Amino acid sequence: MTTVLLDGRKLPHQDWEGDDYTPGAGGKWVTCTDSSVGRDLCYATNGRVDLDGRQIRAAVVPPDPDGITLVQAKQAVERLTDTTLIVPRDWDWFEVLAHLRAKKGLVVQGWYAEIPPEYRFQFRCDFAHALFVSHYSPTAGMRVWDALDANKTHHGSWVPATYIRRSMEALARRENVSLGALFCGFVPLQPL
Repeated sequence: MTTVLLDGRKLPHQDWEGDDYTPGAGGKWVTCTDSSVGRDLCYATNGRVDLDGRQIRAAVVPPDPDGITLVQAKQAVERLTDTTLIVPRDWDWFEVLAHLRAKKGLVVQGWYAEIPPEYRFQFRCDFAHALFVSHYSPTAGMRVWDALDANKTHHGSWVPATYIRRSMEALARRENVSLGALFCGFVPLQPL
């Protein structure tokens, strides 16, 4: 497989959630947060820790047959590695954007239907969904890994930032939280 670098840091390969069997989920694909956190771990550690969504899901205690929260993902990361997932409680869009401008990587949770079909990997989209975003480019948008993308050779795809923002803010509204409390988390970058 090809190695793609961003300022010397390895961009992770795609992790498709369709191959993650989740006991009790009835065959549903529910590991988007798990897979996205795995991509962030890979990015933050420069490829030294490369966990698939199913490995993260196996470390969730107690077992959960549905989509998990970022707090559950944090606990799984801490069980499996010597690092953590930081889950900010009060980030608005400007903190998200500043973090991604600095190329620090971020797992974002949003409402998938707010992302237009040409940037999604599934027609049905009326659900909360997690994505890994490595960075923001003012000209190209956000570099996004979508766990519904079955092409495991991908190193993310470009999505206009406005759609990621819309998605995140829509989920915040649905969950009745402030737009200053968007759902996101990140693994601190380790040295190259």
